[in-house]
Amino acid sequence: MPLVIILSLAGIAPYFSAIVSSFFGDEAGRSIFIGFAHYARLFNDRGLALSALISLGWALLSASVTILCAFPLAMLARSSKRAWALIFPSLVIVWATPVYIGAPLWRFLLHGVAGDSLFRALTGIEVNLMNDPAASFVATALVSAWFRLPQATFILLAAAGRSRRALDEAAALDGAGPAALAFSVQLPAMGAALLAVGALELVSAFREFTVPFLLTAGGPPMRAGITDSGVVGATTTLEIYLYDMFSGYADRGVMAAYSVLLSTIIWLLVGAGMTLQKAAATQAFRQGRGQRNGRTARHAIEKRSDYIPGSIADRFFLAGSWALAALVAATVLALLWCIMWMAFSGLSVAFVDSFLPRYPSIAAFRVAFLQDGVLLNFANTLYVSLIASAGAIALVFPAAAWLAERPLAKTALAFALLQALASSGGVHSLIPLYELWRRMGLLGGYLPVILVYIYHAAPTALLALSAFLRDQPKSLKEAACLEGMGRFAWLIKVQLPLALPALGASAMLAFLAAWNGFLAPLIFLDDDTKYTVAVRLHSYVGSIASGAPKWNRFAAVSLVNVAIVALLFWRFKKPLSRSALADHGED
Repeated sequence: MPLVIILSLAGIAPYFSAIVSSFFGDEAGRSIFIGFAHYARLFNDRGLALSALISLGWALLSASVTILCAFPLAMLARSSKRAWALIFPSLVIVWATPVYIGAPLWRFLLHGVAGDSLFRALTGIEVNLMNDPAASFVATALVSAWFRLPQATFILLAAAGRSRRALDEAAALDGAGPAALAFSVQLPAMGAALLAVGALELVSAFREFTVPFLLTAGGPPMRAGITDSGVVGATTTLEIYLYDMFSGYADRGVMAAYSVLLSTIIWLLVGAGMTLQKAAATQAFRQGRGQRNGRTARHAIEKRSDYIPGSIADRFFLAGSWALAALVAATVLALLWCIMWMAFSGLSVAFVDSFLPRYPSIAAFRVAFLQDGVLLNFANTLYVSLIASAGAIALVFPAAAWLAERPLAKTALAFALLQALASSGGVHSLIPLYELWRRMGLLGGYLPVILVYIYHAAPTALLALSAFLRDQPKSLKEAACLEGMGRFAWLIKVQLPLALPALGASAMLAFLAAWNGFLAPLIFLDDDTKYTVAVRLHSYVGSIASGAPKWNRFAAVSLVNVAIVALLFWRFKKPLSRSALADHGED
């Protein structure tokens, strides 16, 4: 029951509150009923229509690049231990890099000072994110794909690892090379996983806010973007459009109407994605059952013999996959080098023109931690993360134990709803929550931020813990009943100790999600003494149009933050590498 209350308070109540607010308008400080006037306005808003087109195109580009890069990386990592040794640490570093650090670093690398950047020095290509709409649009989509690449690659790698080794061996005996194994064997077998990842990436990209906001702040204005309601830039997605309205518009009813519309669109997209995933999983199950009923690997290869790539395709596929892996590793090294150069330089510049930092110094660390009080921001972040992770586990564990005792078929709907909740967050959901808490007079503290983090951590933790508890031997429950143990004693004395590994992993994931959170503190916290480290780092470099970004202080604090996150991520290295390497072949 407490978990249901939290989920309702953070996810459902703000939505319905926004629906009610959307029918009222502000007039002379009073709230009056105006019916559907706000909805009529938003449907006639050319800026909203333009930002919707930008969101759709941007999401399609980002999701497509993610899938097109993740598949060859997964195939290469699966087939070669040397490739795995290159790909795995690169992707883990990308995964461990908070977006509020990585996105400004990409801005430093690509844009520099009005296009005069390290990227231009290395390639001769100028990327001006302030003046070039096309470059701004493409660059933000590619950077977003870079951040999403680790998750997509590991999911596809796990899906490929579950396929039968006999299928690969039979294909190899028939002369199939790497390209044939990837496109004629693995690709058909991974249809469900690819569709699931594609749907996940598309929904995530459609509601993305942080990357385009931190990299371009909405992008350079377009000619068609000059509207009555404001200026729409090349990367002004729907989420940024709503955030700009939230930052500068007074009528709460208008914002509520926009929030309701965007929330409804996201819910529909999530529902469609889940339907596609279910259909793909059913088809994959039927195909797998057909293969178990006698369709051999050789028959599967022969059936696709007209589509099996030859040796030239094998060489191109391997060369392209290795080049992609090298490019990912190179971007990681370049960003690490940039952050080291800035952190230990005595200059606060947006351009690297030497291998070693100019005027080497640790002054940036001293100023940030001793004068700017960044230690307080780290303490704030630690406090929020600890409370959020502990609260999520305390609320989820009893609910997971209850669900584990129910038949899986009866809990499928609950898990589907939880998955939808976990996939539907963003600016469109936080602004109604902000308005709800404002009306209740509860703003000004960490409670709404912690509530948001618990809300987003609960679905994943509940799914993992209930699956873990469901796998426990039934004989334990029977023995406990024979001993006269009650439900509460069984939960605390038996299930809790057994679930400690799963509880620890779920708590760590919740802690990392809260530590790396940016959007909730940005919206709910307006007191700099309560800023988390994410908001503090954003204050150092601001938007792309900021006049005097403090790059060396940003880099110094980011370096300490990355070290902390890396230590926490190290907790997951052995389990992740062990599961992913289980099906790896030899070079």
